[in-house]
Amino acid sequence: MKRLLLLIVPLLALFGINQFPAQAQSPLKVVATTSLIADVAKNIGGDLVDVTAIIPAGSDVHSYIPAPQDIARIIDADVVLVNGLGMEEGLLEIIEENAPDAHIVSLGINVLSSDHHHEDEETHSDEPVATEEADHADGDHHEAEYLGIYGVDVECDEHHDDEKAEDTHTEDEEHSDHGACDPHVWQNPANVAVWASNIATIFGEADSTNADIYLANAEAYITALTTLSEEIRVLIDSIPEENRIIVTNHNFLAYFAAEYGFEVVGTVIPSASSMAQVAPQDIATLVEVIRTEGVRAIFAEYSVSADIAQTIADEVGFEVAVVRLYTDSLGAEGSEASAYLDFMRYNVTAIVTALTN
Repeated sequence: MKRLLLLIVPLLALFGINQFPAQAQSPLKVVATTSLIADVAKNIGGDLVDVTAIIPAGSDVHSYIPAPQDIARIIDADVVLVNGLGMEEGLLEIIEENAPDAHIVSLGINVLSSDHHHEDEETHSDEPVATEEADHADGDHHEAEYLGIYGVDVECDEHHDDEKAEDTHTEDEEHSDHGACDPHVWQNPANVAVWASNIATIFGEADSTNADIYLANAEAYITALTTLSEEIRVLIDSIPEENRIIVTNHNFLAYFAAEYGFEVVGTVIPSASSMAQVAPQDIATLVEVIRTEGVRAIFAEYSVSADIAQTIADEVGFEVAVVRLYTDSLGAEGSEASAYLDFMRYNVTAIVTALTN
């Protein structure tokens, strides 16, 4: 019997039959801070990754308060993905303490300042202003400004210190004048293509065996993003140019405006964060801007209250729609915005409908 077994084992090997079944590879445990990043990561990783978003879909990313289980997820993860640019306000401390090697997916993106400057003020950048294509002749509007490439030309401190606005820096530090960077980079699909490329590289470094698969998945997803952007441009062509002026609840559409030729003439909450306070004089000023510009809609987030936006719309004196958009997170599973591509299509359709009716 022993001699028989000695004969069988070599024969199994000869015919390519493994007598011991190979152990299946466990998927990479990936934690993403937001549902938007998690969706892109799933597209890049497929079945090779197990992705969890810390901040649930439909939540306000700016106001999210971490729970104890979030720390456990971060500690247990093979890969942690963050937006960066100060987006994850409530998560920064626990990420720094428990995942110091977390990966910033927005590195390499040409970022906008979250501060706005008058067109006639002197600026410190050679880049075009964000709303160059939608300039108005009066030279009085506020515009976001491109600062440079995140991680290359600018660092974009997570916590902007107002002292940086003082003239205490060298010529090489000129970007500090513009304050914090705008974190809402995903409102331009071209920036999400940078996410996809970065995530493929990150996954490939964590799982070199499947690096080629991650790269191929990223290429396919980037193609889908390019198609999406072309669709957006076709839809926007239906909006009269004089109607491509918008007001938002907080400053979340600057990258969209920069890419597709809109002008953001005001925000209800004067900040890139939905947590900032609104002063009565800001409301009065915005009402006057809306009247002067003939703004047709205020675009507000699904994830936060639109009560102040509605109050402003009611004060204008002519019909101004308050239109809800998905902003910092996806919609719930099964909704019209449960994946990034659908998220953008929904928002653009809502914008086009509001500005053409």
